[in-house]
Parts: sequence; C-alpha cells; structure tokens
Amino acid sequence: PLNQGGLGGVLTSPSNEYLQLWRNTEIQVRETIDQKISAINKIIEPKVSWLLSQILPPATPIFIANSMPVRDVEFFWKPNNLEIKPFFNRGANGIDGTLSTALGVAHRNQSSIMLTGDLALLHDTNGFLIKNKFVGHLTIILINNNGGGIFEMLPVAKFDPPFEEFFATPQHINFAQLCATYGVEHEVIEDWEQFKQKLISLPNSGIRVLEVQTDRRSDAKWRQDNLSKIAKGS
Repeated sequence: PLNQGGLGGVLTSPSNEYLQLWRNTEIQVRETIDQKISAINKIIEPKVSWLLSQILPPATPIFIANSMPVRDVEFFWKPNNLEIKPFFNRGANGIDGTLSTALGVAHRNQSSIMLTGDLALLHDTNGFLIKNKFVGHLTIILINNNGGGIFEMLPVAKFDPPFEEFFATPQHINFAQLCATYGVEHEVIEDWEQFKQKLISLPNSGIRVLEVQTDRRSDAKWRQDNLSKIAKGS
C-alpha cells in the first residue's frame, strides 16, 4: 500500500520510507562525525581516513591495509564525488603481500596511496626491493602505533600480561632507518597541516613513507567512547 502523505507530497511505499529513514540517519551521523573530528587538533588515527577522503587528487588509487585502517576508512571516510579508487586484500591471510600489492596497484598507474599500520608494512618490507623496476609513484601513509591496534578494541586488551607481548606484538622499529636501508624517502608527520600539504598533490615518481606516530591505547579509547555516541547522533 502507498502512503498518500509521502515524502514532500510524493507517493511512497513503506520500503521507501524505511530507506529514507536510513538516509536521514546517515546524514545525521555524518554531520556528527564531521563536527567531532574537525575539532581534533592532536594526531589521532580516525582523522587520517577522514582527511584523506577530502584532500587526495581526484581518482587517486588507494590500497588499504587490514586491521584498523580498513575499519577506520569504513567508519570515517567522508562520502564525496572525488571518485577515489579503493583496493584491499581480505581473508585469513589478508596481511600477506600488503606492500607488494600496493606497489602493483601503483605500477604504471596514476600516483597512488597506501594506508597501512606498522605490522602490515613490516610483514612485507622486502616488497621495497622492486624499487628499481617500479614505474610510477606510491605514497605510504604509515600509521605507526607500535603494534596491532585492532586488538586494543577487544576484551583481551584488559589482560596484560599476556596482551602486550602476544596480541599487540610491538616491534619498536625505527622506520627512518628501515627506509634508508631500501633507499626510500621517509618523513614524520608532525601536524595535520603538514599532512594535508604532502597529499593535496602527489609526486609523479618514487616511493615515500609518511609516518604518522599514534598512541593505539588512547585511539582505541577514543573509538570506544565515541562510536556509540556518534551512532546516536550525539
């Protein structure tokens, strides 16, 4: 049966009313996300995805690593018409070949982005050995929270030991030294303005790592404290 009142006087079915309810909720939630994240000045992981969605050149390919990066993109990426092209690996072994896959996406393609945590990058650092045959550009946005950030979101995080050693597995890597080993450009991001300036336009060739150093415990707490509130539009 049709609802004669409808939306703006248009005849609607119950299914269309339900769809409109979801659309209105999405708009409200997105507005809440924008208000909360735009006000954050300190470096925090969710703001990386939120900013990326707005500042990358149109149609930029972006490879998104497993764990929290792909979830933060799902939660905080701001919908728009920039036509950014996402790529990712999923499945039980989705972490395998993360860097190599991103380099494959970028090879002979438009200048590309890789968004990754430290463990996913460390799992495939020898992918950098393709550097001398690589044609194109890849910027690696490295969220370095010294461990597996996703596990901070689980109940097991309350039990340490064994949490830190066996779940978070921090590696304490100096990524500037690691990048120097492979002859890859490296820079630490100190603030959001620097982050934006490095990504509004991208180089045409080479590989570079932009390291964003974060605190996985405080970022996990921010998500836990705010996600339910955001879902309620508060």
